[in-house]
Amino acid sequence: MLNSNYLFLTSAFLCLLYFIGFFKNGKTYKIFTIYIVGVLLIDYVGSNLYRWFKIYNVFISHFFDLFQFVLLSFFYSTLLNTKNQLKILYVTFIVLLSFLSIRYLVNPNLFFEFSLLESYLTTMPIIIYATMHLYNNLGKKAPFYYANLGLLFYLFSSTFLFLLYELVALLNAKEYYLIIVNINIVLQYIKFGFFFYQLKIIYFNSNDRN
Repeated sequence: MLNSNYLFLTSAFLCLLYFIGFFKNGKTYKIFTIYIVGVLLIDYVGSNLYRWFKIYNVFISHFFDLFQFVLLSFFYSTLLNTKNQLKILYVTFIVLLSFLSIRYLVNPNLFFEFSLLESYLTTMPIIIYATMHLYNNLGKKAPFYYANLGLLFYLFSSTFLFLLYELVALLNAKEYYLIIVNINIVLQYIKFGFFFYQLKIIYFNSNDRN
């Protein structure tokens, strides 16, 4: 299996570079920086949760799904530029958070079970928002264009990968688990490549500092 420690180091270095410009840039930049730092922290805790507390990381996966959905919804609320698109975003945000909150209040034990439904409900809207942002700026120089591409690429690819993982689990084909984990690590490196390039664009083009 590919060494995930290098992935954490890459993510930490990326977060450090973004955080350096945190107070010099605008709202969109700040939300995106909080997002990538939060993802790093949640991933790190999740990977050590069993070693520390004998708790499987399925527990923290719920917090990851919700954190990503909330932060990226705020992120795209600053990028989408039509009233209808923003209305879709706000309604989806309220309805989905309400549904998930009621779900866990009614049955708190769901926190200790992996929920494929939750993963897709919190991921698919972000994929749609990313696609909207891409469509809105066809032929234009869009703010956070490369960060958006990285998110769209990774979220779409990882969604397909989760489907594959569920199929492997269903067939009990354990020999394919490591292959899926390695593919996911490679996908994250590609995503980080987009994020690093976005940072380069921001620092050499003041118009991208939203």
